[in-house]
Amino acid sequence: MIITKVWMIYHTKSGNCRKICEDITEKLKDKYEIRTDEVKRIKPEDISNHPPDVLIVGSRITFGKPDKTITGFIKKLGKKLEAPIPKAATFYTHMSPWQSDFAKMKSTLKENNVAKEILLDFLEFKIQDTGKMSGPPELGQEPKIDDFVGKVREFIGI
Repeated sequence: MIITKVWMIYHTKSGNCRKICEDITEKLKDKYEIRTDEVKRIKPEDISNHPPDVLIVGSRITFGKPDKTITGFIKKLGKKLEAPIPKAATFYTHMSPWQSDFAKMKSTLKENNVAKEILLDFLEFKIQDTGKMSGPPELGQEPKIDDFVGKVREFIGI
C-alpha cells in the first residue's frame, strides 16, 4: 500500500491557525502520514530534504493578505526544493469584515515553484471579532473544516 505523505505548515499569532491545523490533522491521519509544523519552528530545508506528496499551508489573514511570515517561508522553500511538491492546499483564519485576497497564497506557491497543482477550493475560517485575536469562531464555521477535508481527500485521490 502506498502511503501519501502530507506536511501541513502554518503560522499563527493567536493560536487559531494551530487549532484548525490540529482539527484537519485529526481528520486526515486515518489515511495519510501527516506531519504538522509551525513555520517558526522549522527551516525550509526540513521540507526540501524530505518533500511530501502534499503540502497544506495555513495562514492568518492580516490587512487582507496572508501573513508575511508564512509567505516569506514559502519563498525560501521554493529556492530549496529540487522539484515542486505534487499537490498543495490552503486554509486561512481571519476577522476581516471585507473581502480578503485568499488567492494570494496560491499565487505565492505557484510563482515560487513550490507546488505543481493547487486545490482551487480553500478553507476560509472566520473568527469573531471580540477584541481578542483568539476569539471563538463565528457561528457556522466548524462544518467548513469537514467540507475542506473532503475536498482535500478528493484532490489527493488516494
